[in-house]
Amino acid sequence: MSDFLDYSAIKRKIESEVCAGHNVSPEFIKTAKGFQINSCCEEFKDKLVEKAKKNIAEQTKITVEKMLKKAFKR
Repeated sequence: MSDFLDYSAIKRKIESEVCAGHNVSPEFIKTAKGFQINSCCEEFKDKLVEKAKKNIAEQTKITVEKMLKKAFKR
């Protein structure tokens, strides 16, 4: 199902963040196993990973709802 997720939306949300300590934006990379976040420090990366998990949950919910809507549409 990960092929159906909108990783571009997740990427935009993650890369729009800026580290308060270093004033640097992270890099979001989609990989074969999911995603990778490159950031300036571990503290910022931990925050971004939590945000990414929430965004993936939201995208999964949206994807499942769309799939169910199409499945039961006549």
